[in-house]
Amino acid sequence: MDQTATATIAVPGTRRPAKRRPAALLAGLVLPLAALGSAQGAQPPSQSDDRVIISGDGATLTGANDGGGGSLAYLHQFTPGTLIGIAGEYQNLAGSHWEFGSANVAYGHALVGQTRWNLSAEAHEGSGAAGATRFGYAIEALGAGLTLPANLTLSAEERQIDVDTSHGSLPKVGLAKAWGTHWLTSLGYAHSSGGNLATEYGLVRIDFLSAPIQLLAGADVGHVAPAVLDIEGILLPQARHLTEVFVGATRPTRHLDISLLADRIDLQGIERYTLTLTATVHLP
Repeated sequence: MDQTATATIAVPGTRRPAKRRPAALLAGLVLPLAALGSAQGAQPPSQSDDRVIISGDGATLTGANDGGGGSLAYLHQFTPGTLIGIAGEYQNLAGSHWEFGSANVAYGHALVGQTRWNLSAEAHEGSGAAGATRFGYAIEALGAGLTLPANLTLSAEERQIDVDTSHGSLPKVGLAKAWGTHWLTSLGYAHSSGGNLATEYGLVRIDFLSAPIQLLAGADVGHVAPAVLDIEGILLPQARHLTEVFVGATRPTRHLDISLLADRIDLQGIERYTLTLTATVHLP
């Protein structure tokens, strides 16, 4: 559930389809991408891979007006191991709207053999309104990952959330395993501390990667505050029981990747459905 304002960071040297939706809660698990890079060799490719990412989404929420939004991002690969991005995003749902700018950076470096470490940072800053009431939007995160032999990746993230009246820290840990060059499985766990998020959830995800198509599917369950899911100014801030399932597909080509992601969230009977279409243009 990132970026995860959803400007997610792909670890340099990988091209795995991101689970992308507005402020995806699971965006903190992008670091296991390093596991896939390890499966294909510890060193990232030498060529630059600058990208423009254009995304649009539509959403429904139980008992409320439908909504939608979009984003525009640019990712620049300064070196084979360094990726920096900026983005802008707008969302509206059930009479509430919010907009924010994002900046992120990722750095990865091989140690020895199949061992590689990665660091990442991201910030999403903006504001919104629910009717006549304005609110602030600020999310920052730091992450680290370590890919070990046997294509096993460990990751950790510290995320600070300050959105409307919800605030607190949301640490996450993740474990990912690449099976050859086509399959990747991921597990994750997050538990908030401080503030009033009262959030705890677990995640499972599987990715299939091939030249003609890339697929992903996953689910998570726990208790989360609505702000963690990027539902701003609509529901009361207390945590609710969460069940989420999502599926997605990406058609990669040399210059353009097209991705479609369907996501269903159930917060104790309040359901949100989101469909997101993303085009990633790989610049020469």
